[in-house]
Amino acid sequence: MPVLPRRLIRHAATRRGHEGVAVITREESPMTRIAALCEITAEYVLTDEDGERLAASTPETPLRYVHGTGQMLPALEAALEGRRAGDELSVTLTPEQAYGPHRPELVFEAVRENLPPGQEIRIDMTLAPGGQRGKFSLKVVGLTERGAILDGNHPLAGRTVTWHIKVLEVKAGHKPMQGELDYQPIRWILEVE
Repeated sequence: MPVLPRRLIRHAATRRGHEGVAVITREESPMTRIAALCEITAEYVLTDEDGERLAASTPETPLRYVHGTGQMLPALEAALEGRRAGDELSVTLTPEQAYGPHRPELVFEAVRENLPPGQEIRIDMTLAPGGQRGKFSLKVVGLTERGAILDGNHPLAGRTVTWHIKVLEVKAGHKPMQGELDYQPIRWILEVE
C-alpha cells in the first residue's frame, strides 16, 4: 500500500465500530466549498455601474461572515455558494438584488423636537434612531425651519453594484448567537404636503 501524506488521511469508524482509513483530498472535502454555516473570510471591492469604487476591504479588515445566516445579500450568497478559498469572482447585482429601489416614501421631514437633543444637525449627517445600533439609519439630506429632511433609504438604494470578491478562507462554522437589541421608543411626525 502506498504511503499517503498525513494531511490526506482521516481515520473514521466503520459501521461495525472498527477503525478504518478514509482518504479525503482537498477536492473531496465538503468543508472546502462554501455552504451553509461555513465561516467565510474574503477581500472585496464594491463598485457602481460606472466603475466608481464605493467600498473595499483592507488586509486588516477583511469581510467575515457566516454563510446562509442572512448576514449577506441573498443574491451574493447564491453566487458564492460552492466556491472555494482562492476563487475570485465579480457579481453584478441590480437594485432589486442588492439594496432595493430608491423609495420616495422613505424621505420625510422630522421636526426639531424629534431629532437628537443638544446636537447640531448637518446635511449628510447619519442618525441611528431608536437605539437600533445600525439596524437602520437616516441620512440628513436637507434642513428646514422646523427640523430636517431625512432619508431612510439605504445609501446604495436604486444603484446597480458589482462585488469583486476573492475568497480567502472557508471553514466549518456555527450559527452566530443573536444579541439583544436595545429598543427605545421614537416618535416621528410626517407631514404630507
